[in-house]
Amino acid sequence: MSQTPPSETRLRLRAALNAQFTAILAVCLVAAAVGGGLVYTTHVDPGTETETRTVSSLTVETEYVHSAEVTEPNPVFDTGRMLDDRTTYFTRVAPVLDVRLETSYAAGAASDVDVSADSVLVVRNVGSEDGTVYWEERETMATEAVSGVEPGETVATSFAINGSEVAATAAAIESDLGASPGETETVVATDVTVEGTINGEPTSYARTAEMTLDAGEDTYTVSDPGVQSDTTERTEQVSVERSYGPLRSAGGPLLFLVGLAGTGGLAYARREGGMALTPAEREYLSYRDDRAEFAEWITAIRLPKLVHERPEAEASTLRDLIDFAIDNGTGVVEDPATDAYHAVTDEFVYTYVPPALAVRGGDGNEVPEADAAADALDEAAAPEPPVEGRGAVGGSAAIDDDVTLAGAWTRAGHDPGTLPDGRLSASDRAESRSSLDDGGTWVDADVGSASTPDGRDRGSPDRDADGFDPSDGAN
Repeated sequence: MSQTPPSETRLRLRAALNAQFTAILAVCLVAAAVGGGLVYTTHVDPGTETETRTVSSLTVETEYVHSAEVTEPNPVFDTGRMLDDRTTYFTRVAPVLDVRLETSYAAGAASDVDVSADSVLVVRNVGSEDGTVYWEERETMATEAVSGVEPGETVATSFAINGSEVAATAAAIESDLGASPGETETVVATDVTVEGTINGEPTSYARTAEMTLDAGEDTYTVSDPGVQSDTTERTEQVSVERSYGPLRSAGGPLLFLVGLAGTGGLAYARREGGMALTPAEREYLSYRDDRAEFAEWITAIRLPKLVHERPEAEASTLRDLIDFAIDNGTGVVEDPATDAYHAVTDEFVYTYVPPALAVRGGDGNEVPEADAAADALDEAAAPEPPVEGRGAVGGSAAIDDDVTLAGAWTRAGHDPGTLPDGRLSASDRAESRSSLDDGGTWVDADVGSASTPDGRDRGSPDRDADGFDPSDGAN
C-alpha cells in the first residue's frame, strides 16, 4: 500500500464551496440568467433604434480673387504687370483693384439650379466698442445670375474698385459731417443664392461673403476670408436594427455558459455528496490550521527510545498539546520518524498523533490508515508454522521481530525503535499477542549476536528481540 497525501487546497476549496453553496449557486444562476438575456437581446431579438440619416446635402463654396495692374512707371514694377493675391497694393502705381467672386456648389444630384451674386461696396463709420454704425455709403458693384448651373461648375462675378477714389469718398463724407466718432472701414459684401432641385428636393441656399478694404493715401490693404464653404443637409429619422459591439456579442454567450456550467457542477457535486467534508477531513484541516498557527512552538527532533518508556498520555488536538506545553514550560517536539508530536515532562510523555485521511489500496478503494495499520499488525501477529532454527514457548509459535511487532509497525509507517508496544490500543495489543503464551513475554528462539533489521543488537542481555525490557512490566 502507498499513502496518498491529501490535497489541502482541494479540501479547503470543497469546504468553502459547501459553506457558501447557496450564495455561489445564486451567483451562477444570476450569471446564467443575465448571459441568457444578453444572448437573446443580442442575437435573437436585438430590437430597433432610431437614428438620423442624411438624405441629401448641398455644399456651396465662395472665394474672392483679386489683382491690380501696374499702370504708372516706377523703378520696381514693369508697366502692365499684374499684381495678384497680395495683402497690400500701392495706390500710386496700381490704383485699381480687380475683384472676382467665384461660386460653386456640390450635390449628389441637381437640376434647374440658379446661382446669383450681388456685390456691393460699403463705406461706413463704426464704433469700436459697441459696433454702432454712425454712417454708411453703399454702391452696387456687380450683379450676376446664371441658370442651369451643374454641380462643380463655377459662376464668377467681376468688378473693379479704385483705391484712391474709395479713400477720397470716405474723406469727403467725414469732412461734410464734420466729425468721425468711430472708425471708417470699406467692405465688399456679396449676397450669394443657390436655388433649385437638389437630390430630388427643392432647395434654397443664401449667404453673404465679405472682403475688407483698408484704403489709405499711398497704399490700400485687402483682407479676404479665403475659400468659404457652407454645407446644408436634409435629414430624416429612420428605424434600424440595433447593433452591439464584440464585447457584448461574445461576452453574453460566455457568461451564459459559465453560469450554466457552474450551476450544473454545483448541483452534481451536491447530489453525489462530494462537496461536504467527512469528519476525518474536517479534523485534518483543523490540525493543519493548528500546525500553521503554532509553527513557532514546534521543533523537529527525533526522540530517543528511553523517552517512550515513560507513561504516555494522548492529546485530542495539537492545540491542546501546545497549550499544555506552554502551561508547563516545556517544548513541543515533532518526531520526523512518526510525524507525531510530543511534550515531555519528568514523569510522562504527552503525545498527539495527526490524523491521516486515507491510503489507496491496490484495488483502488480508499482504506483508512488506521485500518491499514491494524491489518498489518494482524498479519504480523498471525501464527506461523515452525521453521528450522525457530522454537516455541508454551505451545505458541516462535515469533521473530522481523515479521511480528517491529515489522507491523514498520509497514504501518512507524519506527519500532521509537514506538513501543504500549502505543497500541488494548484490542490491537490483544490481536498482536494472539500467538504468544500467557506470560506475555516476547521470545525469539534465534537469538544471536547478529543485529535485527532495524539495527538493534539481538544479543542485548537487557532487552528481548523487540527491544523491550521484560523487567519494565510493559505490555
